[in-house]
Amino acid sequence: MTGFYLCAALLVLVAVAFVIVPLWRQSRQLAIGLALLVPLAAGSLYLLKGDRDALDPRNLAQPTTVDEAIRQLQRRLDREPDDVEGWTLLARTEMTLEKFDLARDAYARAFALQSDDVELSLEYAEAQMRAAPDHRFPPPAVALLEAAVAKQPDSQRGLFFLGMHRRQSNQPAEAAALWERILPTLASETAGTLREQIDAARADAGMPPLPEAAAIVGPTLAITLDISPALRAQAKPGDTVFVFARSVDGSGPPLAAKKITLAQLPVTLSLSDADSPMPAAKLSSQQTVLVMARLSKSGNALPGSGDIESEPVRVKIGDSASSTLTLSRAIP
Repeated sequence: MTGFYLCAALLVLVAVAFVIVPLWRQSRQLAIGLALLVPLAAGSLYLLKGDRDALDPRNLAQPTTVDEAIRQLQRRLDREPDDVEGWTLLARTEMTLEKFDLARDAYARAFALQSDDVELSLEYAEAQMRAAPDHRFPPPAVALLEAAVAKQPDSQRGLFFLGMHRRQSNQPAEAAALWERILPTLASETAGTLREQIDAARADAGMPPLPEAAAIVGPTLAITLDISPALRAQAKPGDTVFVFARSVDGSGPPLAAKKITLAQLPVTLSLSDADSPMPAAKLSSQQTVLVMARLSKSGNALPGSGDIESEPVRVKIGDSASSTLTLSRAIP
């Protein structure tokens, strides 16, 4: 930094010299006044508006390790404490590194700046649980979970975490009821694991296990879905993703649809007549369909600006029909 100040001072002196020399012959008093005023004004302006830390070589160099990146981000947050995205990035990084105390504190700063973000509140609640000595949700975290589920009743993450709290609090019937609300939205592989937890909670509550899932009758479509790495950064883990099949002309409601979240990707799931929102319009009524997926920023089933969608894939209905989709284009 000393070298920077010396160079800056030299540049100011050179600039002053270009102005002063012609004036010296005409008005020595004006020349002397400018010689004093210009450096003073330049220095005052830099102190008021300049960012000395931005020129610190530590902040200009590209980080080569995670620790260096974290330190660079922390220095930026020292200069810009209202950067909610920066605090969120720091918190998620610390969570990945399992430094839960630091993650909790960073989430607290982010949440204080953006308390209406449901997904952020759920991440903050999880960080509080991970950082707790007994690995239970403390009362402030429970309040966040309850508020999130009240605001978004179909939030998979909120319902799952709130069910965890109820289970930890010896309320197995409530835990089972919360988890049962998630079950229809899950792919079969994930649903099987959750059913086991639900049945265990129901057993503790003196309730019978869930009835066996009805066998799927008719054709099924196996769909593998992921998102382009370039677009993943534009979305949040809790963003809603719709996977659906339509008639080839694109008219009418979906013939089958499922709703998942970005955090579940990549995923392989299936669509069948059991996923039809309209009893009179099912997959089995078609020979060929268009299969698509869309990430909804609003959580709404209708497309909107900023949503991310896949290219439609034409699939012939059959017992072994399958397709691969990639969320790869943003809607303007």
